Amino acid sequence: MRAMAVLAAFVIAGCAGPVPLQSRFDPSEVAWFAARGTNTIEGTAILRSYNGKVKSCAALPVTLMPVSAYARERMRYLYESENDGFNPLVGGRPADFGGDDPGYMATAKTTRCDARGRFSFSELPDGDYYLVATVTWRDRSFGMENGGSLMQRVHVSTGESKDVLLAH
Repeated sequence: MRAMAVLAAFVIAGCAGPVPLQSRFDPSEVAWFAARGTNTIEGTAILRSYNGKVKSCAALPVTLMPVSAYARERMRYLYESENDGFNPLVGGRPADFGGDDPGYMATAKTTRCDARGRFSFSELPDGDYYLVATVTWRDRSFGMENGGSLMQRVHVSTGESKDVLLAH
């Protein structure tokens, strides 16, 4: 019964409504992202389950977006940081911003982690980026999804290749 009360509290907290953002998406701020570059960002994302097993991002999405004032504000809300963080699926902060600007969503590049939990973005222009990876799994004990999303800010320049570990 206590578990049901906790779950209900999480559901109610997630229904608080859209989060108002102070920033507006400005396409000119991220226009550089459309250029073809020589940088690569690759890596993996992992979480440790409550019983100590490592779970990876295998077959799950990873998103790369250029840093902008709008993106920074979103990251501060979702991860309580502009540099790195974890937002749990259960009890975390919902990503309801009342409808994102379609231009913001169009600037993102998305891929999926392979079976080994690896991802890669290539031909990136010099700049600052946010990597956001999903790591979730079904907990057989409770019959519900666990995990969440991981975020890290990454800078690349001059033909750099970065190998990033997103972990919590």
